[in-house]
Amino acid sequence: MSQDERKAYLEGLQDGGPPNPTGEKGIAYAAQEAYRVLDEHAAGIPEKLAAQMGTFREVIRGIEAASAGSSEGGTGAISPVVAWAEKEGRLIPSDEFDSLGGPVSGDTSEHEVWHYDRAGGVVKRTWAGVYGQVPVYWQGRILMKNASLPEYLRRMALQVAVFKSDIRFEGITTSDKPSMLVGHKPGEPSAVISQEWIEAATLSKPSPDDGEIAKFMDDHGFRRIRDSATGWARKDGVIVMDAKTDNFIMSKGGVVPIDLQMGAIGTDVVKGLEYGEGLR
Repeated sequence: MSQDERKAYLEGLQDGGPPNPTGEKGIAYAAQEAYRVLDEHAAGIPEKLAAQMGTFREVIRGIEAASAGSSEGGTGAISPVVAWAEKEGRLIPSDEFDSLGGPVSGDTSEHEVWHYDRAGGVVKRTWAGVYGQVPVYWQGRILMKNASLPEYLRRMALQVAVFKSDIRFEGITTSDKPSMLVGHKPGEPSAVISQEWIEAATLSKPSPDDGEIAKFMDDHGFRRIRDSATGWARKDGVIVMDAKTDNFIMSKGGVVPIDLQMGAIGTDVVKGLEYGEGLR
């Protein structure tokens, strides 16, 4: 998005701020702000990570294009995503996960997790039909909304860009597990990503405490959002809303973020948030 396009877009927003985050304009706003942040970070991260970030963007474009012409509801709405993945060679057969044995973690709200050496660490599969949450701006506050598949993938790309996390898109899969969406039958698509395995410095303290997380976020230019125990914002518009201990590892090299709920809002909008301390 060029500077002129961005200016025209922002001038078109009503009421001096982003529109309803669940509406078409609000979703478009959040996407454009995320892409702005990705563009700003593209040249400053290692080439390998830039390529991984680029893959997330390519996949999002493909999924959105495949879904654009579909007006189907209910279980029929999954077919464009699955059809696109099969066409592009990105559909992972569900029985591949059977060969991995039981997941090392299957009790999180977003993913099933397997230790997978070939992928360099762990493989994560989202629960059928759901893709976690993302932060959105609404009337002076940051709220959380259930993420669509493209929003989930943008969130992963943001973590690669902002924190240099080694996260890779692996593909799309389906399973016979019940959908997490009420009224939907089994067969909803899941996103599959992989991450490097991070060893904790000590088994007695695998995660940093709140003070260590606060220092990590501060060192990365974030300030805590007032009245939010785990919400942080940065002047470039990046938002992190679940900076809690179980989403980080305390490695020998320091604090490492594992899985964060991230989004972006306008640099002009972020100034209007209230902070526990000054925003730098």
